[in-house]
Amino acid sequence: MTNASLLSIGNKKPIIALDCDGVLLDYQTTFPQIYRKVFGKQLTLVSPKSYRATTRYGVTFTPEEKSQFNAAWDVDGWRTMSMHDGALEACHLLDAAGYELVCVTALRACFIEHRLENFRLHGFPIDRIISTRRDIESSDNNPKKQAIEQLHPIVFVDDKKRNFQDIEGVQTKFVFIDHELENDPHRDANIHYNAKYPSLLAFVKDFLKDDIIWLNKSDCLVSLT
Repeated sequence: MTNASLLSIGNKKPIIALDCDGVLLDYQTTFPQIYRKVFGKQLTLVSPKSYRATTRYGVTFTPEEKSQFNAAWDVDGWRTMSMHDGALEACHLLDAAGYELVCVTALRACFIEHRLENFRLHGFPIDRIISTRRDIESSDNNPKKQAIEQLHPIVFVDDKKRNFQDIEGVQTKFVFIDHELENDPHRDANIHYNAKYPSLLAFVKDFLKDDIIWLNKSDCLVSLT
């Protein structure tokens, strides 16, 4: 696939939207690093497939400890998160193929610069971040619905199926990164997606095998069978 084949009207790059936590960066492996910095203790992995980091490392916070941890995370965590294996390679492959990568993340806007700093630390070719927040009045609403409907990416990659729910008016294909974690509250939900992969890199390697079907000069569908 050549870069020239990806050009659309106005020479705009086609957009691929990427979730961050669980797709690009790894909260789970960063958790014990921040914990050690705050409490001076080395954590042991006790439940590797657990959805929640506290269960994964056998941690029970008191309210005071939770506040201490969150305060430390807000200072250092968003800047220093570890990468998921293969995520950086996957992004460089997509960038080289001519795609614009946009991060759509459920993160408070005040931490966007921290996230950009984290991306630059690792060398991710991502300069644009869209911050979304959970609907306080209805926690069941998809926090990324509006962002994806406005962005119109050709592909949206996320590790939470709930973030594909109720998105309308786009030809976006939804790619679910399934870490097969225990007690994931949304993993078994009956929500439509187009393809499932264990990692971003696994998806990208399939995606770049000339599986693009162009409908016209400005629109495309992704064949993910």
